Amino acid sequence: MLAIVVALAILLWAGSFALAGEGGAAVSPAEARAEAADLITRVMSASRNGTAQMGSVPDWEGAVPGEPMLVFASNGSPSQYLVPVLDSGGAVVSTIGVSAITGEWTRYSPVYGLPEFPLVDAGEAVGMVRDFLRRRGVDIDLPAPEARVAPDKVIYWFFDLPGDLPIDDVYLPAFSESNPLADPAFSSMEGPEKSNGAGDWLPWAGSGAVATEPPARAGGAPAAYDIADVPYHVQETGYWCGSASLEILFDYFGPDISQSEIAGVVNSDPTYGCYNRELFRGAQFSSNSTSIQDPLLHGYTARGIGYGAAYDYWEDGSSLYGSRYTDLKSLVSKNYPVIILSYYDTPPSSGHFRVVKGYNDTLDEFIVHDPWYTPPWGGPDQHFNQTFLVDSLWNYSDRWGMIASPWSVALTKPTSVYAGQEFTVDASVSYGGPEPLSGQYPCSNATATLQYPSGYVVVGGQDSKQISGIDATGSTGSTGWTVRALKAGSTDDIQVTAMGTVFGSTSDYPGYSDWIGGIGPGGSAPPVTSRTWGHDSVGVPNPSQLWYLAEGCTNGGFETWVLVQNPNSRSANVSLTYMTADGAVRGPTEILPANSRKTFYVADVVPDCWDVSTMVTSDEPVIAERSMYGNGRTWGHDSIGTSATSDKWYLAEGCTNGGFETWVLVQNPNNVPATVTLKYMTQDGLVTGPTETLPENSRKTFNVADTVPGCWDVSTLVTADSDVVAERSMYGNDRGWGHDSKGVSVPSTTWYLAEGCTNTGFETWILVQNPNAIPTDVTLTYMTPDGPIDGPTETLPANSRQTYNVAETVPGAWEVSTMVTSTQLIIAERSMYGDPR
Repeated sequence: MLAIVVALAILLWAGSFALAGEGGAAVSPAEARAEAADLITRVMSASRNGTAQMGSVPDWEGAVPGEPMLVFASNGSPSQYLVPVLDSGGAVVSTIGVSAITGEWTRYSPVYGLPEFPLVDAGEAVGMVRDFLRRRGVDIDLPAPEARVAPDKVIYWFFDLPGDLPIDDVYLPAFSESNPLADPAFSSMEGPEKSNGAGDWLPWAGSGAVATEPPARAGGAPAAYDIADVPYHVQETGYWCGSASLEILFDYFGPDISQSEIAGVVNSDPTYGCYNRELFRGAQFSSNSTSIQDPLLHGYTARGIGYGAAYDYWEDGSSLYGSRYTDLKSLVSKNYPVIILSYYDTPPSSGHFRVVKGYNDTLDEFIVHDPWYTPPWGGPDQHFNQTFLVDSLWNYSDRWGMIASPWSVALTKPTSVYAGQEFTVDASVSYGGPEPLSGQYPCSNATATLQYPSGYVVVGGQDSKQISGIDATGSTGSTGWTVRALKAGSTDDIQVTAMGTVFGSTSDYPGYSDWIGGIGPGGSAPPVTSRTWGHDSVGVPNPSQLWYLAEGCTNGGFETWVLVQNPNSRSANVSLTYMTADGAVRGPTEILPANSRKTFYVADVVPDCWDVSTMVTSDEPVIAERSMYGNGRTWGHDSIGTSATSDKWYLAEGCTNGGFETWVLVQNPNNVPATVTLKYMTQDGLVTGPTETLPENSRKTFNVADTVPGCWDVSTLVTADSDVVAERSMYGNDRGWGHDSKGVSVPSTTWYLAEGCTNTGFETWILVQNPNAIPTDVTLTYMTPDGPIDGPTETLPANSRQTYNVAETVPGAWEVSTMVTSTQLIIAERSMYGDPR
């Protein structure tokens, strides 16, 4: 989550930190250092006498506080001191925050992983910024810098330059190695909404009047508790703190859910992150719903059933205000990690989601997984002063907090049975939500379904039964079956899925309904498939001595591999030439033995290159393909090369809506420039695209959305005054998947597409491009193991594109090929996705 956070301000004086008494702080550096020393002593005492759980506190044996660093809020007021913790060798191992107003410690981080504190000191910053300005014709005596945390949460050395200069401000990161920034435009966003907006769904009916005095709540929580084995996930972008926090909960209960899928469901936005009500809705998301950012995503890929969830506000004056501390501890002690929405740091700053997973009353602390990723704060097991977290930070959102967990399904049954035995399977189901979060989100039609393989039969009943007693959060119920075993064996293959329907409403999802529940005995829904990505390519009928591969990228986490097959009975001398936006780069030359294969990693020669095409030459006929992967290999795509260039290329597939990206990649392998023109064909007809001149031996990338944004169906025609090569790459779900294909240079009246499947979450789409100036009649015929099936026949308008969902004609088919015929020359492609992409 992007947030305006406190700014660290270090005043230059003899190249060191702020002097005592400077900055208007009520607390001196010496007092801050003494408070940090006292905390170190308390932490080590708790560790020695066993009042802190092993692993929940850092090892500060022999540590001492270093020189405090005064921290300013974004409005310039003193906020807190940042005190480094030094081990016996003088290395910084942790950091402690001390309030510059009260003198009490605010939080501490158990680990500091950088070699220096800060990584770039004030003197180094002055030298770097002076050189930066001189290169821009500005030569002045620099004012003393302050270290500030900008709205992107990065700590910068901030230089406020005189007003008569062309540059007003310069920022230089203090905890990373990077270049200065002149007058950067930081967002001033507010962060997530703090409370229910107009029309937001209230999850319980008849909430009644707010009590003037909070009711007494029974205690019972231990003095210290830290939930074991809560996995940590760093936020993958600067504004996904909410998605990362929800991923932590998902992964704790299982299974782990893609952070990018969560971000799409909760409608994350770079300007504000996500709203707390949308994050809550993301916990209940199921295959009964569609993602607002990807309408084709029905439920999370790894789990089709939503979690049970509950939330509340412990705001000032409410019935829960008096129990804001004890309730948080009680939930944690019952093994419910709690997502809270708080200020990132001492106000003023904007919102940030965190996960509370432990506490220790002896040390007066809460233990938090913070998904933020830059020093000095962020990471797993961050320790917050209880008062600072609850009454300074948490009140950003009127103390909003939520829990989420699958329904617990416990089975009672014999471990093994003999042939002919009748036995009972009893399921006890719990819809989690302890006080004070019980009674929320009533579910309808709570049902338990017995799932079993062949070898069992249910006696005198149905596989699915109503669960008596399951109503809202905090409720329990049970049901059972009588089962006959047809053969002897273990009953480990029997499980029960329990689920019900909940209803809710948010600004982005008005009137949604979702299935929530769980599976026993495992307790979590299994993945739909373990195939997180796949790619596919046609073969080639003939080898060649020359191959072109237009697509390629070695920057931004992309990997590009060129794969060369030598099918001959003799060796082949193979050479690669890479073509970039800056021209040709000589690649490797290798001798491939007979009947062998060789893999070339493009980044070995052209690292950090956004646009790179490849030409493969050989003294013997070979075959060349290119595979690409990205996002930690969560997606991959592949294409054969083309052995011929052309002045005209057709690309039938394309989409710029629903989170889809479409990129057209043009390679000019000539020794002279080539002028290239793109034309897009949509359901509404022809749209003229860009015209560009590509230098010799170069590559150019075109973003289709620059011309036709928000378009579900778009094909491309590439024409050039010289022979070139064109491909198209597509990505979706925040680049959680990708696919690619080379274009075709000659249209045809008949197309064959061998691959296809419409079962077990597979989607198959046929994409037909009519590049003609007149309409054409198109007919699809599907070929299955049981024979041909007539598909749709349609008339495509001139210069248009049409999409066909194979499942509309042949649903539930494991094997289906397609033949496309037309009265005019056309182009056909096939795209496939897995459930739910």
